[in-house]
Amino acid sequence: MPQAEGRRSTRLAISIPIVISGEDIEGRDFSEDVRTQVLNKHGAKIATTRRLLMGAEVLIENPANGRSVNSKVVWLDGNPSRDDMRNVALQLMEAQNIWGISFPPDDWTVELREDPPTDGRTSP
Repeated sequence: MPQAEGRRSTRLAISIPIVISGEDIEGRDFSEDVRTQVLNKHGAKIATTRRLLMGAEVLIENPANGRSVNSKVVWLDGNPSRDDMRNVALQLMEAQNIWGISFPPDDWTVELREDPPTDGRTSP
C-alpha cells in the first residue's frame, strides 16, 4: 500500500488480534479483544463495541508477542455499524512495531542520524 501524502509511515491493511483496555465514555473500566483494520508504526484503526472519548488513553496489548503500549484516541467514527461496532483510531504514545510484523516497510526502521564531522572528514 503506497504511503499517502503527509503520512508519517506506511499504512498496512492487516488484521492482527489485540486486546485494548481503558475507561469508556461512562467511566467504566473495560478490556476487549479486537482486531486491527489498518495500522502503521504510529497507531491503528480498530472497531470496538465500546464508546470512547476523544483523547482517552487506551492500553494496547499484542498477545502474540507479549508487548503492550499506551495509546490515545485520535479519531472516532460517529456512525456505529449495524452490529454497534465503532471505528476508532488509536495513536501510540511512542511509535514502534508493537504489531510484530517481521518485515515492516522501510520507513518503519529507526533512522541513525549522525552529525557530519566538522573537520572535513567523512563519517565511516
